[in-house]
Amino acid sequence: MYKQKKVLLYLASNSPFYTNLYPSIKGGFEEAGCLVEGGHTLLESKELIKKIESFQPDFVFEMNRVKSEIENFPSGIAHICWVVDFWGRVHENFQGSDILYPWANDWVDKFKQASIENVYYLAPATDKTIYKPLSKQKKESELVFLGHISKEWTSSELTRVVGKSKSKNVYFTDLLPLVKKHVLTLKHTQPFLDSLFAAGIELNMPIDKTMLYDISSRSFRQIRREFYLDLFLKLDKEIAIYGSENWKLYERFQKFYKGYIESPSELNKAMQKASILLHDGNYPHFRTFDAMASGVVVAAAKAHAEYTHPWEVLDFKHNEDYINVDIYDENVDLSILNNKNKLKDIAHNAREKVLQKHLWVHRAEQVLTDFEQLKGSDNGRF
Repeated sequence: MYKQKKVLLYLASNSPFYTNLYPSIKGGFEEAGCLVEGGHTLLESKELIKKIESFQPDFVFEMNRVKSEIENFPSGIAHICWVVDFWGRVHENFQGSDILYPWANDWVDKFKQASIENVYYLAPATDKTIYKPLSKQKKESELVFLGHISKEWTSSELTRVVGKSKSKNVYFTDLLPLVKKHVLTLKHTQPFLDSLFAAGIELNMPIDKTMLYDISSRSFRQIRREFYLDLFLKLDKEIAIYGSENWKLYERFQKFYKGYIESPSELNKAMQKASILLHDGNYPHFRTFDAMASGVVVAAAKAHAEYTHPWEVLDFKHNEDYINVDIYDENVDLSILNNKNKLKDIAHNAREKVLQKHLWVHRAEQVLTDFEQLKGSDNGRF
């Protein structure tokens, strides 16, 4: 379909997650006809420039780093950034790349509002050679949750001064009830940080990156995950939790914790020990597509009302391809979790849809199409 492209591909770090993910994404580009080099860790600017000079790629595809953060990036080579994590930055910081791909659909407009051009949604995907049904895998629980949770806040973290309100100090601990209210509100009129300003809280500027991460990422994830799992604890169903050992620090989750899994093949087995994957995020994640490819039903938290529903954007339908859990309804009906025939149909539908549209080769083809359009509109710059 495409003339062979040379792609220099780098992910975010040498963590086990990215080390395992790299071969799958690389394989997707190769399946789409590309010649690919790179690695799972971002290089320093000088090392990257040397690699560009020796490999001469058509474009560089990096996770979480934009072109403006690379010293002396050469002209004539396109830079594409896939934003999966903000790393304590704000939308306005993501300048310079020729294409910017947010991994959440609702981020697209926010980047465009920051005057960034060529912004398109690029969802996660999966690797069907790894994530696939295992006929002999026995079920050990009904529900499974995969993911990290932070340690509970220390006293020194809670007592940090983050700003002022009516000339009085505002401490980090004062923000947590406001975060919880924001997380559990179906429709927002403004982003969380803006809501603080509107409430008369003047944050200390510039906001330290660690503080920004704690306010807008760590606290959100922690509150949301605790709340989401608590919904299912009420159902008296067996839950298996895999992730960091921090889960042991939460008394009500301790008995459900099964350990940390590093190997993708072991993760495939672990998911299939249950029937339903619990996903607290309000948009699709790597693990949701992995679960679907392995034949496990995904029960995902409902998205905020002000956004186009992220699952619908990808043509997934509630109660047909996945289960949309309305976490904003105190009396949410979860009886479908007991309907084994319906769950079997949902698992089948989701796996078929993933195989047709949501493998890494499909994402690579999207990138190649967008790159060709970029070339056609830039008067031979690339």
